[in-house]
Amino acid sequence: MEADERYRFTLDGQLATVDDYLEVRPEAEPRIRRLVEEGRLAIGPWQVLMDEFLVSGETILRNLEYGQRRGEELGGAMPVGYLPDMFGHVAQMPQILRLAGIEQAVVWRGVPAAIDSHAFEWAAPDGSCVRAEYLPHGYGNGAYLLDVPGKLGRSLEAVRESHRDFFGDDPILAMFGTDHMEPLPQLAELIEESGAAVEVSTLPEYLASGDGRPRLKRWVGELRSSARANILMGTLSARLDLKVAMARAERALARYAEPFQALYGEAWPDALLDLAWRRVLENSAHDSICGCSVDEVSMQVLVRCAEAEQIAMGLAEEAVRNAARRAPMGSVVVFNPSPVPRSDVVELSLGVPARWKDIALELPDGTRAAAQRVSRNEPLLLTNRVRGPEVSEWLRRRLHGRELFARRLNRMTIEQPVITFEVDDEDDPIWLDLDELKHELEVATGGTDDEWEIRIVARRRSTVVARVPAPPLGWAALHPVEGIGSVDDAVEVETGRLDNGLLSVEVAPDGTLTLAGIAGVGRLVDGGDEGDSYNYAPPEADVLVDEPDEVSVSTLAEGPVRGALSIVRSYRWSQKRVPVDVETLVELRAGEPFCRIRVQLDNPCDDHRLRFHVPLRDHASFSAAEGQFAVVERGLEAEAGFGEVALPTFPAYGFVDAGGVAALLDHAMEYELVEGRELALTILRATGLISRSAHRYRESPAGPELAIPDAQCRRPWSIGFALFPHDGDWAEGGVLDQLERYRHPFLVAPGRALDGPREESGPELSGEGVTLSALRRRGRRLEATIAREHPKPGRAVFGEAELDLRAWEVRAVEVL
Repeated sequence: MEADERYRFTLDGQLATVDDYLEVRPEAEPRIRRLVEEGRLAIGPWQVLMDEFLVSGETILRNLEYGQRRGEELGGAMPVGYLPDMFGHVAQMPQILRLAGIEQAVVWRGVPAAIDSHAFEWAAPDGSCVRAEYLPHGYGNGAYLLDVPGKLGRSLEAVRESHRDFFGDDPILAMFGTDHMEPLPQLAELIEESGAAVEVSTLPEYLASGDGRPRLKRWVGELRSSARANILMGTLSARLDLKVAMARAERALARYAEPFQALYGEAWPDALLDLAWRRVLENSAHDSICGCSVDEVSMQVLVRCAEAEQIAMGLAEEAVRNAARRAPMGSVVVFNPSPVPRSDVVELSLGVPARWKDIALELPDGTRAAAQRVSRNEPLLLTNRVRGPEVSEWLRRRLHGRELFARRLNRMTIEQPVITFEVDDEDDPIWLDLDELKHELEVATGGTDDEWEIRIVARRRSTVVARVPAPPLGWAALHPVEGIGSVDDAVEVETGRLDNGLLSVEVAPDGTLTLAGIAGVGRLVDGGDEGDSYNYAPPEADVLVDEPDEVSVSTLAEGPVRGALSIVRSYRWSQKRVPVDVETLVELRAGEPFCRIRVQLDNPCDDHRLRFHVPLRDHASFSAAEGQFAVVERGLEAEAGFGEVALPTFPAYGFVDAGGVAALLDHAMEYELVEGRELALTILRATGLISRSAHRYRESPAGPELAIPDAQCRRPWSIGFALFPHDGDWAEGGVLDQLERYRHPFLVAPGRALDGPREESGPELSGEGVTLSALRRRGRRLEATIAREHPKPGRAVFGEAELDLRAWEVRAVEVL
């Protein structure tokens, strides 16, 4: 580019490529900035080209925020929503782009057959629009124009004819480049010598010279069609462990670390939050989070997610511990991450006297909530006999600061010939003079050769669960007391049956559930998969297994706060009849109108797919799936047309709802609405190749035929979700409210003050269908991102901010 001023280059839409280069060649930054400022090198606007369906809406917003900020540092990001290779596009992408000041998008995969021009108007559910430039033959449609010397004119005519239906007489956008293809240094010179009517430009330059037609065909919502390009829908279920890890990291950052630090932290931890968000954004790359890369890439995705989650939860716990210093000592402080007042079931370790038969928790208003005892500790941890002169040395070798036997040393008693060290999980008293304690021990034992019995005794503790309330984004201090408290909607447990007054669950002889009168819930169907990480494909002679050989049921928790059952079903999978036990954990909690499910197994097979089937209360002709600031309705079929079998296996990030039943999700999952009668959730898909050249369900290879043995998932496997039967549609049934409750458990910290308040509230969010996406510090301001996930406009209040929101509007708001 520096050798030829005619040269133009458009990078692939993501700043990560530039950052990777500058990490190795930092001295080149001024050169890059100069080319960008001259308008010859187009960069950004994204930090990473993500898969839009497998990350949260907040992650997409941060991706664009990071990319535009980095782009400005390097001379300016291009004002184009370049989305060349994502496996479909979310409904709210036009609004997300407009929020960032971008009015044009460039897309390829997912554009439906109804679009018959290279330009169309793409609208989000809220009405926000961008002009979309469609790449009919992909982002490398002109990559090979100069492969044969002297044949440029003929090649151009072939491109013209293949694009005529879309471009007519408009200038054709021919993208000279593709995956793994290096730039051609003499490009401008060869074109000039040929005399061809070709202009070398960047993507923004081409779009600026557009036809300007005022009336374009309009498309509203997501782009997920296979009409003219592979949508590669199997990536939704490949390496589901990556999706689990990603959602945990995203939620830890956006709904725990940032809000609690903003409200209760001290100095805003910019550097740590930035580090964690960068890990998340790096993982959002479509080939990374989709699991369609070599095993080494997937390993790094898991590592980065773990780093981001650890940083985020460390920051969240630091903030709640800081706030709990104001609560009375001896109390347990529960923190609510939701912007609405609500209750949650928490598990607590309480230091209570052994004589207490019953335990309750006194709430700030003086009422008592019953605590269900789960377990008690074993007080005597160690006993040893040591001669007097060696006792002091025995303690010195084992004591690390105040830590003894993985607990905190709180006191010592000496009653010859017994020395007792009392330990606990917490410091009580807060201060302990260890030098004085060691001196006392040496005086008592050093002058005699008698043998002493040394005992390490833990404070008696009971692990309990209790359903307790807390104010919005705030906390409540609870005091353990002896006695009986009340439980609203207590869980009753019988053999193979749970009932909390809101919902009943009963286990059938075949191991399926009858849930709120719906029979056959949880039928597991396993079959072969001769596809790859991009697309599922069953074998020609598939063997489906959906009936267990044996079923056993046991009770894990007996109420009244929590009841849980374990259902173990034994199967023989595949043509080889491989034995496997699949455990389904079923849990009801007091006050929750949904049933928590967890399916776990040690996967013994390669090349297969396992799905969890949920019969519907009512026949459904469409599903409603939540994700990325919208709830999208989809029918029973997907549009095909490019040699890819267009399976109606669709993505859901928050929930999927159909026929009076909603599945509340921990993370992005693949689902199918089968014949309008059942929801089928994919909980495991094991494959061994990135791409398979001879694929039954896809004509065009999607990538290299490389082995990825770890994608066979031959290891312990665990997937959780919840099922919520309800009346009306998802909006009338309050599905969003239950998703908020399901996904955001309370945090707990010990009270530390001699005296103090019993509770404190943060800002409250009110308004039907209004959700909190983020709450963070921006300089001295407290800023929230609010989304109205509702088909009608409405009013919302957050703290002192009052908002009139469009249907499906996303808005950043300053909170006082």
